[in-house]
Amino acid sequence: MRPSFLQEYLKAFGTIPGWFHFDAALMFMAYNQLINRLGIRGHTLEIGVHHGLSAIAIAALRGPESRFYAVDLFEKLQHENVSASGQGDRTAFEQNLRAFYPDLQFLHVLARSSRGLSPGDFPGGFSFCHIDGGHSQEETYNDLRLCQSILAPGGLLALDDYFNPEYPGVCEGAVRFALEQPSALAPVAIGFSKVLFRKLPAADDLNTAFRQEFPAVQLKAVTMWEGPAVLFPAEIRSSIDLYASTPERFVQMGRGPVRAAIALQRREISAAPGETAILSVALTNNSGESFPAGKEVLGLSYHLLSEAGELLRHDNQRTWITTPISPGEMRTVDVQIQSPSASGRYLLEVDLVWEQVMWFKDIGNPTAFATLTVTK
Repeated sequence: MRPSFLQEYLKAFGTIPGWFHFDAALMFMAYNQLINRLGIRGHTLEIGVHHGLSAIAIAALRGPESRFYAVDLFEKLQHENVSASGQGDRTAFEQNLRAFYPDLQFLHVLARSSRGLSPGDFPGGFSFCHIDGGHSQEETYNDLRLCQSILAPGGLLALDDYFNPEYPGVCEGAVRFALEQPSALAPVAIGFSKVLFRKLPAADDLNTAFRQEFPAVQLKAVTMWEGPAVLFPAEIRSSIDLYASTPERFVQMGRGPVRAAIALQRREISAAPGETAILSVALTNNSGESFPAGKEVLGLSYHLLSEAGELLRHDNQRTWITTPISPGEMRTVDVQIQSPSASGRYLLEVDLVWEQVMWFKDIGNPTAFATLTVTK
């Protein structure tokens, strides 16, 4: 087993500078999957790539044999950054992108201001554009005109910071565009500092399709530009199985197969306060891949709960799997339990943890429960 693309990408948010939200990427990917089913696939474009945090996601949205176009002033043209909305670094950008895409032949970089670009600088057939460059009214207006002109009908356009009071020029530029071209773009979704638009004409209702495809994701109906849209009031990631999902296909939490079967040899144990007790666990690999092994890699642990089920301590001692477990293999593991200092009855929720990647519970894998009685 190895972390999925989405799990590795989530980790990158702790190392790559930027103001992008992981759930914004999930929102883009989810709607992109919907338009792909309608046959809308093509090149993708990002204006303002900074160090590449959002570019990793936008590159994943391109269609087969299509390219990703990256526009940025980078470090050499910062004198043209009139709205001071971020300073890109081309070396860091390409290095970060290469960590996810070793072969960057699909990448086309335009190290220049987007104000000097025209539709003639791009081939036809774009399906997704992300505008996160200059935040002035004029820059936003020009970027919207450019992206709308190269998008295929039904394609998607994401605009950064529409509602950010620090950059009122973004909203001003977008409203100016809407007033001049009222039938060009329609708002679809709002969330995570982004507004997602769709190029008209587009007869189908993406938000109805979204609700049918992802019923566990919270949505709130709103009106924007005198039309229906949805607001994302909470994160998306808790509804998506990040291990089983790809940017092209999301698997809802709990819909993936059971990767690990956890069976307890006894359901009740007892110990003195602060004592270490042993709970024998039969762990079966039900996946199609070998479980990794080694200290601080994969192990069995538990969450400590009150007798009523209230979480008291999420992280506890790990019992590491020292040798790989093959598909279909069952292994008995003695899990060490550190009893609390206070007497009473507790619940132990036994789970498998892939260190720095996930608890298996987080992808919908069943856990197992035992009662711990602590007596002096």
